[in-house]
Amino acid sequence: MGGVKVLEDTGMTNALCFGSESGDLKALQEAAKIMTNETEEFQRLLKAGLDEGMSYPAARAKALETVSHISSEIISRPNHILGLEYLKALDRLGSNIEPCTIRRKGSQYDNPSLTGEFASAAAIRKGILEENATEAFLQVPENIVDLLTKEISLGTAPASMDELAGALHYKLRTTSAEEIHDILEVTEGLENRILRAIDNEFFMNDIIEYIKTKRYTRTKIQRILVHILLDIRAKEVDYFLSQNHLPYIRVLGFQKDNADILGELTERAKCPVLTNLKKSAGNLDEDGLHLLALEKLATDLQALAAPNPLYRAPNRDFTTPMAIV
Repeated sequence: MGGVKVLEDTGMTNALCFGSESGDLKALQEAAKIMTNETEEFQRLLKAGLDEGMSYPAARAKALETVSHISSEIISRPNHILGLEYLKALDRLGSNIEPCTIRRKGSQYDNPSLTGEFASAAAIRKGILEENATEAFLQVPENIVDLLTKEISLGTAPASMDELAGALHYKLRTTSAEEIHDILEVTEGLENRILRAIDNEFFMNDIIEYIKTKRYTRTKIQRILVHILLDIRAKEVDYFLSQNHLPYIRVLGFQKDNADILGELTERAKCPVLTNLKKSAGNLDEDGLHLLALEKLATDLQALAAPNPLYRAPNRDFTTPMAIV
């Protein structure tokens, strides 16, 4: 929803294109419509599946298949799941942005193999993290190889959540169960399981495995732990998403040949456009300043995961200029 609101607030976006396993936009739109307007029957079937011990994705897929003729596969594949969220967001916003989809080729999202024409992003990341970069680099464009090689040699990459275990322990050991309960996506007493995890495990992977259940997938647990580190609360997210427009749009970079688009964006955007954060304070209201502080915190946290301690310093948002290529 946040990403789609950014596109909507540009005032100049007419299409949103995403990848999918099937390439079947019509089926995805039909599924998104059902999920946006969940019937009592759908909710009952979903709850029944969860009560039977099914994971949330599996229970949701079974409920959809039961109430419609749509195959459960349509919401069981990772790119479909993301695509459905785009479609749901467009529908909820009443947006005129046209969706389109490109069929995914090559290995499935979670395939760990680096062989074949198109390896999965997960396999490429795993290869780089496990120092098998030579094989992983065969699967990415040449300019990306140059960029990654430079970052790895400097020690700014690869960044891993494993490096944030100490920060997570400090945060959780100074936070009450009641405060964790208010964090985005923490529900059904999960805060207690999280606190038990740090009493029994230290390393990030072990913490995630301790917390993970059929109902709470590994991916969701990873998101929740980042929310905890950044103190992202459910009520805060609901507030920002309920506003007509975002507090600002931040431009990270642009191509010289398309500089005119940046000018057009500045004129047509429905909220302030930031290109230089040092000069941004005067253009933002209280909400904007709050969100910008959170964005800075996220960048500072990511810097702590850099392999080379020299690159763990804060304030990169204010010291790194906008990229111009």
